[in-house]
Amino acid sequence: MSNQTHLSNLSGDKKAWPVYLTLGNLPATRHNRPGSFAVLLLALLPVRPKLTKCSTDHLQRQINAYTLRGVFELGFEPLQNPALEGVNINCPDAKVRRCFPILFAGIADDMENVALHGMKSNVCPKCEVLPGELETNANSHRARDYARYERCERESASDNSRTMFEMLGINLEKNVFHGLHRVSVPSLHRPDLLDTVYLGLFKHLMDWISGFLKKHARLQAFDDTWKALPPYPGFVVPKKAYREVTQWQGNEMRNLGRCIFRVLAVALREPDSRQVIPVKHA
Repeated sequence: MSNQTHLSNLSGDKKAWPVYLTLGNLPATRHNRPGSFAVLLLALLPVRPKLTKCSTDHLQRQINAYTLRGVFELGFEPLQNPALEGVNINCPDAKVRRCFPILFAGIADDMENVALHGMKSNVCPKCEVLPGELETNANSHRARDYARYERCERESASDNSRTMFEMLGINLEKNVFHGLHRVSVPSLHRPDLLDTVYLGLFKHLMDWISGFLKKHARLQAFDDTWKALPPYPGFVVPKKAYREVTQWQGNEMRNLGRCIFRVLAVALREPDSRQVIPVKHA
């Protein structure tokens, strides 16, 4: 799992990019418990400083990509031999078994996957769909086969090979997962639930609710109800009205998700005659 985090705007580009490692067969209850140490920090990736103005953007991206791949090679090196030869692991039933640990999934948001897989931002990490056919679901497309790409690159270093890679939107030299033993690179891609559900669907929901409340002049009632929520165990009372929050933190978004429909119901009470039907539908 990786998650590039912006730290500060006060002194230039200050970012941190931690990479975490966990076991795939642990139960979710253990994964979600901070004190269980089920998720360990594998590496803290360096974020290269920007070059001087006389340097080109292409050179900056190339240096960033090679630095990223070099750090991941160091992190994945201990997994290479065990993936081929196996390693003896003590199991909970007191038996020792020969196990073959491999990288199974990589959880990251879309732009981080673009950087990790060495792809263009408008292509799919799992299949060879063309950029113009994204989200159309018109045809089934072949899954990306990085072993085939490597053979093509090794057997034919011609302009046709480079044209094919350009059309597919990939660069093998920048793919940090390329060359790992027993790893299927296209299947590593997994959706990030935080970005997909909370920051995607939840934002879409709140945009609709805000528009609906504004249309029916109920935004102030929503804010008043939001600020009047009483405290109870596990719930942090909001300190600001909904419209006063400019940047949502994880805890604030989690709190809003727990009570959004109750607050909305209170804000829509006692509609006038023109609002009865749309409020009932909402």
